[in-house]
Amino acid sequence: MKRVNKDLKKYIEENIFPKYDKFYAHGMIHINNVIENMMMLAEYYDLNVDMAYTIASYHDSGLGIDRENHEYESGKILINDKELKKYFSDEQLDIMREAIEDHRGSRKTRPRNFYGECISDSDRDFDISILARRQINTTLKCYPEIRTFDEHFERCYKYICGRINSSGVFNLWTNNPILVERRDKFQEDYLNKEYAREIYKNEWNNAIMDGTMDKILNYYEDY
Repeated sequence: MKRVNKDLKKYIEENIFPKYDKFYAHGMIHINNVIENMMMLAEYYDLNVDMAYTIASYHDSGLGIDRENHEYESGKILINDKELKKYFSDEQLDIMREAIEDHRGSRKTRPRNFYGECISDSDRDFDISILARRQINTTLKCYPEIRTFDEHFERCYKYICGRINSSGVFNLWTNNPILVERRDKFQEDYLNKEYAREIYKNEWNNAIMDGTMDKILNYYEDY
């Protein structure tokens, strides 16, 4: 596989990754997972690896500015980063900005370009434990009025099931065979609601026991 430009990678590691230091659901564990997925798609579809890596690295960088519209804030951070002009043309930067703006998994309309389809698919958690860990702790911060695990779980479950498309499956734009296989296994397990609930409950208990729940409420800035 082609390697990412080492100077570009160093710049991103030193200047963009620190933006995620106080994020939990969108911290570096998530960012690295998205990068891994995106680089897999870049290899499969023979995409520009520098563009793919940069899109994945910047895609949530605007969360600290405006969570509800973070995809647009992230796009602004990328397009206004003068350092990137050393590595990309204006046309490439516009493609990358559009891809970042279109990355959200809840999006119902197709992204404007193929890089947008790839980053949207890369951003999906097709692992119930990872999804539960991120989502439960997100609802804790977003919905402090919700008190019980059962209420949190029902809200989380309804939200994720809302991503099932008109064909009756969790949406993927690229239909990459590797992601399709992951999606199908995830869907089979997730739609067994009692099974999914058990995993969410385990993550809820773990968050209490290891102090994550307290940090979510009192330290981390994202939610």
